[in-house]
Amino acid sequence: MTPKEQFQLAAANMENALADVLKSITSDNFHDKAQLERILKLIIKKEIVLQFLLEEFHRPKKKRRKCYS
Repeated sequence: MTPKEQFQLAAANMENALADVLKSITSDNFHDKAQLERILKLIIKKEIVLQFLLEEFHRPKKKRRKCYS
């Protein structure tokens, strides 16, 4: 498995874990709005950070210039 594939798998696992948490706190018997807000903020932050990290995998590698001294 390539590093890119490993990263994508880890990101998918994190996505599933946060989705499970969101499902559990939005159940009918849950009424803690502060905790819901906290989880939603975490999910939004994760999306922002994940977007930046995914861009790193798609960015072409920079070629090093040879320095002659």
